[in-house]
Amino acid sequence: MVREDLGDDRIGRFGRYWIALSEAAGGVPDRATFDPATVTEFLPNLIVVEHLEGEDFRYRLLGTGVDWFTKRSYTGLRTSQVDGHGPGNRIHTIYCETLKSRGMIGCGMPYVGTSSICRSVRQIAVPFVTSTGTDQIISLIEFDLVPGTRAKLLPPAKRWVL
Repeated sequence: MVREDLGDDRIGRFGRYWIALSEAAGGVPDRATFDPATVTEFLPNLIVVEHLEGEDFRYRLLGTGVDWFTKRSYTGLRTSQVDGHGPGNRIHTIYCETLKSRGMIGCGMPYVGTSSICRSVRQIAVPFVTSTGTDQIISLIEFDLVPGTRAKLLPPAKRWVL
């Protein structure tokens, strides 16, 4: 996927931000170059996962918009510990393909979970390397909700970062 293929919506703007980091790095950028202050509009819908081994990942951070939608925080859990988040799950496959391709993966798909307020999901995932040698993926996810749905966020005491 190249810059010209990306629209001007939030998914496209996030993709262009990663492309700029990738071009500056000459490949997969270092996680330390990712500056949350430059992408504040995306923070509620960001997911940060770290690759552990094989096809297992740990959720390092989920934005408040993701916590609101899932009605819980997965921060700190492995994808293999959360029912429906491991191998065979479409979003899990995006993480695996992002690592394999060492590039940006984006998709739109019908929502298949238990929520009655979500119609579809759009997501873009981008890889980063870290100084410890652990790969991370930062993903922006957007939920196409039934019109009129209002968000209620998790209380701050139930949100944390690893």
